[in-house]
Amino acid sequence: MKPILPVAMLIPLLAAGCVPEPAPEPMPPAEDSCGAARYLGLVGQSGVTISIPADQAYRSYKTGDPVTMDFNPNRLNFEHDKTGKLVRVSCG
Repeated sequence: MKPILPVAMLIPLLAAGCVPEPAPEPMPPAEDSCGAARYLGLVGQSGVTISIPADQAYRSYKTGDPVTMDFNPNRLNFEHDKTGKLVRVSCG
């Protein structure tokens, strides 16, 4: 007769490895340091003309284009898809 006790003791240890990790805490909304909220109404539109104050730092790019990784909280980012539709406005 084979001992069953060692196998029975392994079951809780194996089951413990199957417990999913808790979901990460949601990130708090980023501060709108560049005024991106003013332009959110344009998201989803194609071929829009955007007026930006002369002293405002900004960049406009298509999804997948290479962009610098430097973070400037006062810079507006306008991301367009390949068809020219505005898909995102953010600071950074």
